[in-house]
Amino acid sequence: MNSNSSPSQPASRRSQRLGALVAAIAIGVALFGFLSGIREPAQPERAPAPVHADRTAAPAAVGYSELPTAAIGPNAGWDRSLSQLKFDKPGIFDPVVRTEAMKLAALVDRAKNRAYDGAPPTVPHPVESQSAASCLACHGEGLKVGDRVASKMSHAVMTNCTQCHVEQSTAPVESAFVGLNRAGPGERASPGAPPAIPHHTWLREDCTSCHGLVARPGLRTTHPWLTNCTQCHAPSATKDQVGFMETRK
Repeated sequence: MNSNSSPSQPASRRSQRLGALVAAIAIGVALFGFLSGIREPAQPERAPAPVHADRTAAPAAVGYSELPTAAIGPNAGWDRSLSQLKFDKPGIFDPVVRTEAMKLAALVDRAKNRAYDGAPPTVPHPVESQSAASCLACHGEGLKVGDRVASKMSHAVMTNCTQCHVEQSTAPVESAFVGLNRAGPGERASPGAPPAIPHHTWLREDCTSCHGLVARPGLRTTHPWLTNCTQCHAPSATKDQVGFMETRK
């Protein structure tokens, strides 16, 4: 028996052989994966037919300067401004049908947006912008679409509309406030004479706001072609009268 031999040598050799075997397997798996990755995909027996796009349905390209006015895309038929909307505005010489029932219905509808007679009307729709230009888009000259009427502004343009005209609230508010009653019909100096204006004219300088072409049918005037209303319909002597005030010296 050789004194230099050791029982641990056979175990060391077995470990070396096992390590070499594991390395060979790992190299083989990696090589198989590499070759599989670079292999060309199998070609189909028959290539699919090419798809030709229908170029007749594609819109013609326009320049950047033409984009604001070009009618392209799915919204080509949409109106770009409120002034282009179709509304049933009557002609200035069209006959006016106005009954007492229509007048009462118009007054009831008008009172819905006011806390009391003479109060600034509330805004019956959501207010997304508070600029005067946004309000004038509909209320500058008045606009009617279907049965919706945006009354013409009855006074000169002011820069902060929501300072007086607040958004209408749907929540009930408890209040014991009692406002003024609605003014009745204007008094006449004699039968057949033009009636006097039964309400104050402060911030109501434009009579066509309530009595013009774009207005509630029951309040429309029968002679809208006459533009100087106060030439015949005198302002009220009591509603617009301002008394003298004593000043301290």
